[in-house]
Amino acid sequence: MKPKYRAQRRSRQIKNIKRQRGKYPLLAEEIVQMSDIVLEILDSRFIIETRNFEIEKQIKDAGKKIIYVFNKSDLIDYKRLIKKGTLLVSPRVFVSCTSRKGGKELREKIKVLANKIERPADNVSNRIIVGVVGYPNTGKSSVINLLVGKKVLGTGADAGFTKGIHKVKLTKEILLLDSPGIIPNKEYSSSESQTISKHTKLGARSYSQVKEPEIVVSDLMKEFPGVFEDFYKIKAKGDSEILIEKLGRQKGFLKKGNQVDDDATARLIIKNWQDGRIRV
Repeated sequence: MKPKYRAQRRSRQIKNIKRQRGKYPLLAEEIVQMSDIVLEILDSRFIIETRNFEIEKQIKDAGKKIIYVFNKSDLIDYKRLIKKGTLLVSPRVFVSCTSRKGGKELREKIKVLANKIERPADNVSNRIIVGVVGYPNTGKSSVINLLVGKKVLGTGADAGFTKGIHKVKLTKEILLLDSPGIIPNKEYSSSESQTISKHTKLGARSYSQVKEPEIVVSDLMKEFPGVFEDFYKIKAKGDSEILIEKLGRQKGFLKKGNQVDDDATARLIIKNWQDGRIRV
């Protein structure tokens, strides 16, 4: 296909993507095909866990450029990242949408890559398309708002807040495409407890939607010993049942018979975790 017609076809695709709905992994594939540059938004606390290697392979196979965006960097200990070797991932930018840090550096990296992309000689006005992908609740819409410098997209703590593809102008020459959170195909329909716990930990499955939240809290406490006790100032000796019992009584989450509402208490713990209140 000639460059002129390829550009026209892509322009039509972008024009017609008003709040598309569909199976999200397929939307991610479409984003990759339409984009010149792809931002993969990662949770700085869980860089390896939130990397989507399926999407990264598609980006590489399509010959597109990628920037790894480490969001929620205000919630991490950089020494921990060094130990895990995650700083080897590049090109990368650390950002915090909460403290509004890293936006300028990310804009500059996008512009540098954009200037290296050859545009059709007969269509110099063709925009550079920057797709934004990542797991649910890693903060894709928040990163776009940070880049633009104002709130142009709605954001929400619940996974699945973004339902379709949205286009946002960064500059006259650069267009951003926001997409719903993408879970890898191999995990997309999984109901295994281990995968559910992982998704809940990452925020890919909302605290209000997860089944058996007590199991998730138990898994979190095993992975991050002492963190939850320190946050709530409760001595639980690493036992999630003790933590839930004491916290439930402290918060007044009680049922008939003066029994602690374990479900409500566990969901509160997961909500505090997903909201970023509990640091690791």
